[in-house]
Amino acid sequence: MSRRQPRPKPANSVDRTAFRDMCRRFAEREVAPRWQQADAEKRFPREFYVAAARAGLIGITASEDIGGAALGAYEEAIAMEELSRVNPNLAVSVLVQNVAGSILYEYGAAQHRELAARNIAGDCLVAITITEPEAGNDIQNVSTRATREGDHWVLDGIKSFITLGGDADILVTLAQTDPAAGRRGMRFFAVPRETAGISTSQIDTYVNRPAPTFRVMFDRARVPDSARLDAGFAEIMAGFNRERIMVAARWLGHMQTALDWGREYAATRRQFGKPIGANQSIAFALAQAHVDVEAARTLTYNAAERWDSGAPLEEVILAVSTAKLHSTQAVVRVTQTVLHTAGGWGLTSELPAMRWAMDALVAPVTVGSIEIQQRAI
Repeated sequence: MSRRQPRPKPANSVDRTAFRDMCRRFAEREVAPRWQQADAEKRFPREFYVAAARAGLIGITASEDIGGAALGAYEEAIAMEELSRVNPNLAVSVLVQNVAGSILYEYGAAQHRELAARNIAGDCLVAITITEPEAGNDIQNVSTRATREGDHWVLDGIKSFITLGGDADILVTLAQTDPAAGRRGMRFFAVPRETAGISTSQIDTYVNRPAPTFRVMFDRARVPDSARLDAGFAEIMAGFNRERIMVAARWLGHMQTALDWGREYAATRRQFGKPIGANQSIAFALAQAHVDVEAARTLTYNAAERWDSGAPLEEVILAVSTAKLHSTQAVVRVTQTVLHTAGGWGLTSELPAMRWAMDALVAPVTVGSIEIQQRAI
Protein backbone atom coordinates (compact mmCIF):
# COMPACT_ATOMS: atom_id res chain seq x y z
CA MET A 1 0.00 0.00 0.00
CA SER A 2 1.36 3.42 -0.93
CA ARG A 3 2.25 5.86 1.82
CA ARG A 4 -0.18 8.30 0.18
CA GLN A 5 -3.10 5.90 -0.10
CA PRO A 6 -5.70 5.94 2.68
CA ARG A 7 -5.44 3.03 5.10
CA PRO A 8 -8.54 1.17 6.26
CA LYS A 9 -9.97 2.27 9.58
CA PRO A 10 -10.42 -0.27 12.42
CA ALA A 11 -13.55 -2.36 11.86
CA ASN A 12 -14.49 -2.59 15.55
CA SER A 13 -14.53 -0.41 18.63
CA VAL A 14 -14.51 -1.17 22.33
CA ASP A 15 -15.18 0.50 25.67
CA ARG A 16 -11.64 1.74 26.23
CA THR A 17 -11.99 2.14 29.99
CA ALA A 18 -13.11 -1.46 30.34
CA PHE A 19 -10.39 -2.58 27.94
CA ARG A 20 -7.73 -0.77 29.96
CA ASP A 21 -9.03 -2.34 33.17
CA MET A 22 -8.85 -5.78 31.56
CA CYS A 23 -5.27 -5.18 30.40
CA ARG A 24 -4.27 -3.96 33.85
CA ARG A 25 -5.75 -7.01 35.56
CA PHE A 26 -4.02 -9.27 33.05
CA ALA A 27 -0.67 -7.58 33.70
CA GLU A 28 -1.05 -7.94 37.45
CA ARG A 29 -2.06 -11.59 37.08
CA GLU A 30 0.31 -12.77 34.33
CA VAL A 31 3.27 -10.36 34.11
CA ALA A 32 3.90 -9.58 37.77
CA PRO A 33 4.46 -13.18 38.97
CA ARG A 34 6.65 -14.15 35.97
CA TRP A 35 9.01 -11.42 34.90
CA GLN A 36 11.58 -11.48 37.71
CA GLN A 37 12.27 -15.20 37.50
CA ALA A 38 12.35 -15.06 33.69
CA ASP A 39 14.72 -12.10 33.91
CA ALA A 40 17.06 -13.94 36.27
CA GLU A 41 17.03 -17.03 34.05
CA LYS A 42 17.35 -14.94 30.84
CA ARG A 43 14.61 -16.95 29.21
CA PHE A 44 11.23 -16.26 27.68
CA PRO A 45 8.28 -17.86 29.49
CA ARG A 46 6.26 -19.22 26.58
CA GLU A 47 3.30 -19.72 28.87
CA PHE A 48 3.04 -15.92 29.04
CA TYR A 49 2.58 -15.76 25.27
CA VAL A 50 -0.17 -18.39 25.49
CA ALA A 51 -1.89 -16.44 28.28
CA ALA A 52 -1.67 -13.19 26.28
CA ALA A 53 -3.20 -14.90 23.26
CA ARG A 54 -6.07 -16.30 25.31
CA ALA A 55 -6.69 -12.82 26.72
CA GLY A 56 -7.01 -11.40 23.21
CA LEU A 57 -3.82 -9.32 23.34
CA ILE A 58 -2.26 -10.97 20.29
CA GLY A 59 -3.73 -9.84 16.97
CA ILE A 60 -5.51 -6.79 18.38
CA THR A 61 -5.65 -5.17 14.94
CA ALA A 62 -6.02 -8.40 12.94
CA SER A 63 -9.28 -9.20 11.17
CA GLU A 64 -11.89 -11.31 12.89
CA ASP A 65 -11.77 -14.06 10.24
CA ILE A 66 -8.37 -15.17 11.58
CA GLY A 67 -9.24 -14.67 15.24
CA GLY A 68 -8.23 -11.03 15.63
CA ALA A 69 -10.16 -8.26 17.37
CA ALA A 70 -10.14 -5.79 14.41
CA LEU A 71 -9.39 -2.92 16.80
CA GLY A 72 -6.94 -0.09 16.26
CA ALA A 73 -3.52 1.21 17.21
CA TYR A 74 -5.17 3.08 20.10
CA GLU A 75 -6.13 -0.21 21.75
CA GLU A 76 -2.68 -1.65 21.00
CA ALA A 77 -1.19 1.35 22.80
CA ILE A 78 -3.45 0.84 25.81
CA ALA A 79 -2.41 -2.80 26.07
CA MET A 80 1.27 -1.95 25.74
CA GLU A 81 1.11 0.82 28.33
CA GLU A 82 -0.62 -1.38 30.89
CA LEU A 83 1.68 -4.38 30.38
CA SER A 84 4.73 -2.11 30.57
CA ARG A 85 3.59 -0.58 33.82
CA VAL A 86 4.46 -3.96 35.34
CA ASN A 87 7.44 -4.84 33.14
CA PRO A 88 8.41 -3.31 29.77
CA ASN A 89 10.64 -6.22 28.82
CA LEU A 90 8.08 -9.00 29.03
CA ALA A 91 5.59 -6.62 27.42
CA VAL A 92 7.81 -6.29 24.34
CA SER A 93 7.07 -9.92 23.44
CA VAL A 94 3.45 -8.92 22.79
CA LEU A 95 4.64 -6.01 20.67
CA VAL A 96 6.76 -8.38 18.56
CA GLN A 97 3.84 -10.76 18.02
CA ASN A 98 1.55 -7.98 16.85
CA VAL A 99 4.12 -6.54 14.44
CA ALA A 100 5.47 -9.78 12.97
CA GLY A 101 2.01 -11.33 12.85
CA SER A 102 0.64 -8.38 10.92
CA ILE A 103 3.23 -8.92 8.17
CA LEU A 104 1.99 -12.49 7.81
CA TYR A 105 -1.70 -11.67 7.52
CA GLU A 106 -1.41 -8.41 5.58
CA TYR A 107 1.07 -9.52 2.94
CA GLY A 108 0.90 -13.31 2.93
CA ALA A 109 -1.00 -15.95 1.03
CA ALA A 110 -3.51 -18.39 2.57
CA GLN A 111 -0.82 -20.45 4.32
CA HIS A 112 0.65 -17.33 5.90
CA ARG A 113 -2.73 -16.22 7.16
CA GLU A 114 -3.04 -19.66 8.70
CA LEU A 115 0.27 -19.05 10.51
CA ALA A 116 -1.08 -15.69 11.67
CA ALA A 117 -4.25 -17.37 12.94
CA ARG A 118 -2.15 -19.87 14.88
CA ASN A 119 -0.07 -16.99 16.26
CA ILE A 120 -3.21 -15.18 17.45
CA ALA A 121 -4.45 -18.41 19.04
CA GLY A 122 -1.20 -18.86 21.02
CA ASP A 123 0.11 -21.78 18.96
CA CYS A 124 2.86 -20.18 16.83
CA LEU A 125 5.41 -17.78 18.31
CA VAL A 126 6.90 -15.43 15.72
CA ALA A 127 9.93 -13.15 15.55
CA ILE A 128 10.72 -10.37 13.11
CA THR A 129 14.20 -10.87 11.69
CA ILE A 130 15.51 -7.67 10.11
CA THR A 131 18.41 -6.05 11.96
CA GLU A 132 21.97 -6.99 10.99
CA PRO A 133 25.41 -6.33 12.54
CA GLU A 134 26.28 -3.74 9.86
CA ALA A 135 22.74 -2.58 9.05
CA GLY A 136 20.97 -1.48 12.20
CA ASN A 137 18.90 1.57 11.27
CA ASP A 138 20.16 1.30 7.68
CA ILE A 139 17.52 -1.22 6.63
CA GLN A 140 17.95 -0.64 2.91
CA ASN A 141 21.46 -2.08 3.11
CA VAL A 142 20.70 -5.46 4.67
CA SER A 143 23.16 -8.04 3.34
CA THR A 144 21.22 -11.26 3.96
CA ARG A 145 20.63 -12.82 0.54
CA ALA A 146 17.86 -15.03 -0.78
CA THR A 147 18.99 -16.77 -3.96
CA ARG A 148 16.47 -18.49 -6.23
CA GLU A 149 17.21 -22.13 -6.96
CA GLY A 150 14.37 -23.69 -8.91
CA ASP A 151 11.21 -23.52 -6.84
CA HIS A 152 13.17 -22.77 -3.64
CA TRP A 153 15.08 -19.87 -2.12
CA VAL A 154 18.40 -20.27 -0.30
CA LEU A 155 19.05 -17.77 2.52
CA ASP A 156 22.52 -16.73 3.66
CA GLY A 157 23.40 -14.04 6.20
CA ILE A 158 23.46 -13.01 9.82
CA LYS A 159 20.80 -11.13 11.76
CA SER A 160 21.43 -9.57 15.15
CA PHE A 161 19.42 -8.20 18.10
CA ILE A 162 16.45 -10.39 17.19
CA THR A 163 13.98 -10.46 20.06
CA LEU A 164 12.79 -14.06 20.63
CA GLY A 165 14.92 -15.21 17.69
CA GLY A 166 15.89 -18.43 19.44
CA ASP A 167 12.40 -19.10 20.80
CA ALA A 168 10.16 -18.39 17.82
CA ASP A 169 8.55 -21.01 15.63
CA ILE A 170 8.56 -18.72 12.59
CA LEU A 171 11.18 -16.13 11.64
CA VAL A 172 9.68 -13.36 9.50
CA THR A 173 12.92 -12.58 7.69
CA LEU A 174 13.90 -9.70 5.39
CA ALA A 175 16.39 -10.60 2.66
CA GLN A 176 17.73 -9.27 -0.63
CA THR A 177 16.32 -11.20 -3.57
CA ASP A 178 17.70 -8.82 -6.21
CA PRO A 179 20.75 -6.88 -4.92
CA ALA A 180 20.95 -4.83 -8.13
CA ALA A 181 17.50 -3.39 -7.39
CA GLY A 182 18.57 -2.02 -3.99
CA ARG A 183 15.75 -1.56 -1.53
CA ARG A 184 13.21 -2.51 -4.22
CA GLY A 185 14.82 -5.94 -4.40
CA MET A 186 13.88 -7.00 -0.86
CA ARG A 187 11.28 -9.51 0.29
CA PHE A 188 10.12 -11.07 3.51
CA PHE A 189 10.10 -14.83 4.00
CA ALA A 190 8.22 -16.82 6.63
CA VAL A 191 10.95 -19.24 7.68
CA PRO A 192 10.48 -22.05 10.23
CA ARG A 193 13.25 -21.71 12.81
CA GLU A 194 13.95 -25.45 12.64
CA THR A 195 14.88 -25.17 8.95
CA ALA A 196 18.25 -26.82 8.22
CA GLY A 197 20.97 -24.19 7.98
CA ILE A 198 19.56 -21.90 10.69
CA SER A 199 21.33 -21.50 14.01
CA THR A 200 20.89 -19.03 16.86
CA SER A 201 22.96 -17.74 19.76
CA GLN A 202 21.70 -15.61 22.61
CA ILE A 203 23.25 -12.16 23.09
CA ASP A 204 23.94 -11.38 26.74
CA THR A 205 22.25 -8.05 27.49
CA TYR A 206 21.54 -5.98 30.58
CA VAL A 207 17.93 -5.44 29.52
CA ASN A 208 15.12 -7.29 27.73
CA ARG A 209 16.17 -10.53 29.39
CA PRO A 210 12.66 -11.95 29.85
CA ALA A 211 12.37 -11.56 26.05
CA PRO A 212 15.90 -12.61 25.05
CA THR A 213 17.84 -11.17 22.13
CA PHE A 214 19.58 -13.43 19.61
CA ARG A 215 21.86 -13.63 16.63
CA VAL A 216 20.26 -15.66 13.86
CA MET A 217 22.58 -17.23 11.27
CA PHE A 218 21.40 -18.44 7.86
CA ASP A 219 23.80 -20.83 6.13
CA ARG A 220 22.17 -22.04 2.93
CA ALA A 221 18.80 -22.27 4.66
CA ARG A 222 16.48 -23.60 1.98
CA VAL A 223 12.78 -22.67 1.88
CA PRO A 224 10.11 -23.15 -0.82
CA ASP A 225 8.92 -20.24 -2.93
CA SER A 226 5.66 -20.39 -0.97
CA ALA A 227 7.56 -18.97 2.02
CA ARG A 228 7.94 -15.64 0.21
CA LEU A 229 5.66 -12.78 1.24
CA ASP A 230 4.44 -9.91 -0.92
CA ALA A 231 6.20 -7.37 1.28
CA GLY A 232 9.55 -5.62 1.16
CA PHE A 233 11.21 -2.37 2.12
CA ALA A 234 8.19 -0.07 1.71
CA GLU A 235 5.92 -2.33 3.75
CA ILE A 236 8.35 -2.70 6.64
CA MET A 237 8.90 1.06 6.79
CA ALA A 238 5.12 1.54 7.02
CA GLY A 239 4.95 -1.16 9.69
CA PHE A 240 7.71 0.53 11.67
CA ASN A 241 5.47 3.55 12.14
CA ARG A 242 2.73 1.53 13.81
CA GLU A 243 5.37 -0.25 15.88
CA ARG A 244 6.74 3.11 17.02
CA ILE A 245 3.37 4.00 18.51
CA MET A 246 3.56 0.84 20.60
CA VAL A 247 7.17 1.64 21.54
CA ALA A 248 6.07 5.08 22.75
CA ALA A 249 3.31 3.44 24.80
CA ARG A 250 5.76 0.90 26.18
CA TRP A 251 7.99 3.58 27.65
CA LEU A 252 5.02 5.66 28.76
CA GLY A 253 3.90 2.79 30.98
CA HIS A 254 7.42 2.30 32.31
CA MET A 255 7.97 5.94 33.25
CA GLN A 256 4.51 6.22 34.81
CA THR A 257 5.30 3.37 37.20
CA ALA A 258 8.71 4.85 38.05
CA LEU A 259 7.20 8.28 38.71
CA ASP A 260 4.41 6.89 40.89
CA TRP A 261 6.99 5.09 43.00
CA GLY A 262 9.29 8.14 43.14
CA ARG A 263 6.52 10.43 44.36
CA GLU A 264 5.53 7.98 47.10
CA TYR A 265 9.16 7.50 48.12
CA ALA A 266 9.72 11.27 48.28
CA ALA A 267 6.64 11.63 50.49
CA THR A 268 7.72 8.96 52.99
CA ARG A 269 11.53 9.08 53.05
CA ARG A 270 12.57 11.54 55.76
CA GLN A 271 15.82 13.46 56.08
CA PHE A 272 16.56 16.40 58.37
CA GLY A 273 13.19 16.02 60.04
CA LYS A 274 10.98 16.21 56.96
CA PRO A 275 10.07 14.22 53.83
CA ILE A 276 12.65 14.67 51.11
CA GLY A 277 9.81 15.71 48.78
CA ALA A 278 9.44 18.87 50.88
CA ASN A 279 12.77 20.02 49.46
CA GLN A 280 12.23 22.23 46.43
CA SER A 281 14.99 20.54 44.43
CA ILE A 282 13.33 17.12 44.72
CA ALA A 283 9.80 18.48 44.28
CA PHE A 284 10.70 20.43 41.14
CA ALA A 285 12.50 17.47 39.61
CA LEU A 286 9.45 15.28 40.17
CA ALA A 287 7.22 18.03 38.79
CA GLN A 288 9.25 18.07 35.58
CA ALA A 289 9.02 14.28 35.43
CA HIS A 290 5.24 14.59 35.69
CA VAL A 291 5.24 16.95 32.71
CA ASP A 292 7.34 14.47 30.73
CA VAL A 293 4.89 11.65 31.47
CA GLU A 294 1.79 13.67 30.62
CA ALA A 295 3.36 14.93 27.38
CA ALA A 296 4.24 11.36 26.45
CA ARG A 297 0.67 10.26 27.08
CA THR A 298 -0.79 13.06 24.95
CA LEU A 299 1.64 12.54 22.06
CA THR A 300 1.32 8.75 22.09
CA TYR A 301 -2.45 8.61 21.97
CA ASN A 302 -2.59 11.47 19.47
CA ALA A 303 -0.36 9.43 17.17
CA ALA A 304 -2.57 6.37 17.67
CA GLU A 305 -5.70 8.34 16.84
CA ARG A 306 -4.06 9.77 13.72
CA TRP A 307 -3.08 6.25 12.64
CA ASP A 308 -6.59 4.93 13.20
CA SER A 309 -8.13 7.85 11.31
CA GLY A 310 -7.29 6.12 8.04
CA ALA A 311 -5.26 9.07 6.78
CA PRO A 312 -2.38 8.41 4.37
CA LEU A 313 0.82 7.39 6.11
CA GLU A 314 2.52 10.51 4.78
CA GLU A 315 0.23 12.59 6.99
CA VAL A 316 0.74 10.46 10.08
CA ILE A 317 4.53 10.08 10.22
CA LEU A 318 5.11 13.43 11.94
CA ALA A 319 2.80 12.55 14.84
CA VAL A 320 4.29 9.05 15.17
CA SER A 321 7.93 10.16 15.16
CA THR A 322 7.18 13.01 17.57
CA ALA A 323 5.59 10.61 20.05
CA LYS A 324 8.36 8.04 19.71
CA LEU A 325 11.13 10.64 20.04
CA HIS A 326 9.66 12.26 23.13
CA SER A 327 8.71 9.05 24.92
CA THR A 328 12.08 7.39 24.43
CA GLN A 329 13.96 10.47 25.62
CA ALA A 330 11.59 11.25 28.47
CA VAL A 331 11.75 7.76 29.98
CA VAL A 332 15.50 8.19 30.47
CA ARG A 333 15.01 11.55 32.18
CA VAL A 334 12.18 10.34 34.39
CA THR A 335 13.90 7.16 35.55
CA GLN A 336 17.13 9.05 36.23
CA THR A 337 15.16 11.52 38.34
CA VAL A 338 13.61 8.66 40.31
CA LEU A 339 17.03 7.03 40.74
CA HIS A 340 18.43 10.31 42.08
CA THR A 341 15.45 10.69 44.40
CA ALA A 342 16.19 7.27 45.89
CA GLY A 343 19.74 8.37 46.74
CA GLY A 344 22.30 5.74 47.71
CA TRP A 345 19.62 3.13 48.30
CA GLY A 346 18.63 3.50 44.67
CA LEU A 347 21.89 1.83 43.68
CA THR A 348 21.00 -1.33 45.57
CA SER A 349 18.79 -4.23 44.57
CA GLU A 350 16.61 -3.53 47.59
CA LEU A 351 14.85 -0.77 45.66
CA PRO A 352 13.65 -0.92 42.04
CA ALA A 353 15.02 2.47 40.96
CA MET A 354 18.27 1.27 39.38
CA ARG A 355 16.53 -1.43 37.39
CA TRP A 356 14.02 1.08 36.02
CA ALA A 357 16.87 3.38 34.97
CA MET A 358 18.80 0.55 33.31
CA ASP A 359 15.77 -0.71 31.41
CA ALA A 360 15.15 2.79 30.06
CA LEU A 361 18.61 3.07 28.49
CA VAL A 362 17.59 0.90 25.54
CA ALA A 363 14.66 3.16 24.65
CA PRO A 364 16.45 5.78 22.50
CA VAL A 365 18.12 3.23 20.20
CA THR A 366 15.39 0.72 19.30
CA VAL A 367 12.96 0.73 16.35
CA GLY A 368 14.62 3.81 14.91
CA SER A 369 17.09 5.80 16.98
CA ILE A 370 16.39 9.33 18.20
CA GLU A 371 18.37 10.62 15.23
CA ILE A 372 16.14 8.69 12.82
CA GLN A 373 13.05 10.25 14.43
CA GLN A 374 14.59 13.73 14.30
CA ARG A 375 15.32 13.21 10.64
CA ALA A 376 11.73 12.11 9.99
CA ILE A 377 10.36 15.12 11.88
